[in-house]
Parts: sequence; C-alpha cells; structure tokens
Amino acid sequence: MFSLRNNYPQDYFKDQSYLTGVLTGLDAGLAIGFLLAPRSGKKLRKQISGVLGDQTKKAKKHWDNTKHETKHAARDLKNSVISAADKAEDGISEYAHQAEKKAGQLTDTLRNGLDKAKEATGLS
Repeated sequence: MFSLRNNYPQDYFKDQSYLTGVLTGLDAGLAIGFLLAPRSGKKLRKQISGVLGDQTKKAKKHWDNTKHETKHAARDLKNSVISAADKAEDGISEYAHQAEKKAGQLTDTLRNGLDKAKEATGLS
C-alpha cells in the first residue's frame, strides 16, 4: 500500500531530500534546455531578459494595485468604525438622558410621598 510521508504540501518544503531533488531536477532541466535551445546564447539571454522584464512590470503593477486597494479598504474600514462608534455614543447618550429623566421623576415621586407622609403624621 502506498502512503505519503508528509500530510500537507507545505511539509515537502521542509524535507531536505525533497528540496534537493527539486533543485537537481531544475538544474538538469535548465542545462538540457540551454544545450538544445534553437537560439544562440545571446538571443536566448535577450529573450529571457525580456520575459523577466515583462513579468517584473506585471508584478509591480499588481503590487501597486494591491497597495491602492488596501489603502481604500483601510480607509473604508476606518470610516465604518468611526460611524459605528458615533452611533454607539449617540445611543449611550440617549440612554443616559432617559435614565437621568427617570431618576428625576423617581426623586419627585419620593419627595411627594415623603411630604404626604409628613402631613399625614403631622410632622411638617
């Protein structure tokens, strides 16, 4: 029965023999490719340089787009948090105002009750 030694793909990059095999295969493939290439070395290097330059430009453009989108997302998130905090503060202020109003009403009710009790007992 065949079983894999590593459970996850990232485990292969930690395996020294696996990495050695990958690098050896890459070196052998490049060497054979250069030996059997239909172009001269100068033309091949120019082509490789052009392809790498194009890929570098694409990667830089992608990086710049990602940075731009990240800045916008961060700004939007900040605005959302500020808006939520403002709403929460408004709600808390409203509850505090209602609680203060209710406390005032209870105080008035207690004073009226005490006044009535004093009158009833004749302690005024």
